[in-house]
Amino acid sequence: MGKSGQRVFFLLGDWTWWAWVLTTILLAIGLCGRPTAFVAAMGITALQAIVMVVREKSLSAFAVQLRLAYLILLGVCYVPSMRWLYWLPTVGTFALVTIGYCLMARLLSLLPWNRREPLSADLLRRTFMSCPDLSRLAENQEAAGCAGGLCTIDAQVERPQRDD
Repeated sequence: MGKSGQRVFFLLGDWTWWAWVLTTILLAIGLCGRPTAFVAAMGITALQAIVMVVREKSLSAFAVQLRLAYLILLGVCYVPSMRWLYWLPTVGTFALVTIGYCLMARLLSLLPWNRREPLSADLLRRTFMSCPDLSRLAENQEAAGCAGGLCTIDAQVERPQRDD
């Protein structure tokens, strides 16, 4: 359970949440033997990326980075000998739309241009072990870029403890 007290993150009023739900369903259909569903999932992701580029007016915006990285992952998985790897984005996206945990956002948060502190064991622990926290988005509604802001660094990575 996150600090916000939420256990499940169903964001029915958020179009990006629905786009990720549709992507998850398409990936599951693809894993059931319908490879055209993988192409459709890539199409949904590409459309999301385009919307985010237009909205953010920048290729370096975190919401854009996330979708481009996800699209690249789906493209790598599409290689016939790599299709077994589709389990990773399928399970990961299912985790995003149900419990709010976004592994891709957490991984991208560690890139030098996305982090505000040096790489450390504490940062890695907070990055991968902390619960998603939507309450931090209440301060910055503009941060939303993925399923109501679930994939922002602020919602995913626990802030460092202060020695006040």
